[in-house]
Amino acid sequence: MPHLTLEYSDNLEFDVKAVFSRLHSELVATGAVNLKGLKSRAIRHSEYYLADGFESYKFVHLDMLIREGRPTEIQKDASQRAMKVLEESFGHYFKNDYISLSVNVREMREGIALTNHNFPAGGVKDG
Repeated sequence: MPHLTLEYSDNLEFDVKAVFSRLHSELVATGAVNLKGLKSRAIRHSEYYLADGFESYKFVHLDMLIREGRPTEIQKDASQRAMKVLEESFGHYFKNDYISLSVNVREMREGIALTNHNFPAGGVKDG
C-alpha cells in the first residue's frame, strides 16, 4: 500500500515515471509505507472541463488508496509529502499559466480489501 492513481489533463507533458519515483521515495520516508507495497498508475484525460472551460487550464490529481487504520497524522504526512512532489513537479505553471493540483487519501476496508504479491523487499533492478 498505497495504490496511487495520478490523473492529469492532456495539455501536460512530463515524465510520469520520474514523478512516481519521487512520490514513492517521499511516501517510504513517512516510515509507514513499504516500498514493495506501492503500486502506481497514471490516467491522461482528454475529455474534461475545468472552471469556466478555458482550454489552457491544466490539472493534476493524485488519489492515494491506503489500508484502513493508518493514524490521521500518517495520512496527513503522506498527503503533504505528495502535494510537495506535485508542487515541485508542476508548480512552475502557477507563474505563467493556470493549473489545479490536488491530493486525496482514501482507505481500503480491513478484511475486505485483499492483496497478494511476491515482490522482493529490496526490489529487482533491470539488466
